[in-house]
Amino acid sequence: MTNLLDDDSGQALVEFSLVVFLLVVILFSILEGGLLINAQTVLTSAARETARVCAVEGGRTHGALQRLRESLEAGGIDPDDVTALISPGQAIYGTTIRVELHYEYRVVSPVVRAIVGNTIPLTSKAVTRSEFVPR
Repeated sequence: MTNLLDDDSGQALVEFSLVVFLLVVILFSILEGGLLINAQTVLTSAARETARVCAVEGGRTHGALQRLRESLEAGGIDPDDVTALISPGQAIYGTTIRVELHYEYRVVSPVVRAIVGNTIPLTSKAVTRSEFVPR
């Protein structure tokens, strides 16, 4: 008769199930972190490009808004999901121009979503001086 305390036939299975759970959480966290960093990089790049166009064209122009839309679309972010604050509307030489973008990043992974929630707010700001000289 075998002693049940000496039987370790299920030990490896229990250890594997505990370790695999942690590995899945770590793997999905790394993948989600990469997507989050990408979204923040796209947002920062779009804010900088928009600020640059605003500086050259003298404020919030159609060209600046078009550049913002193109930058976000190129990075895989829907421009309709981004709130853009550009001030002032018109700027002459030397005026400070501020571009601020707000975006609610939607968490893709259900594992990470259970930990941090459905969305993560991202913000990016760019400040420049106007180079526009009215003619």
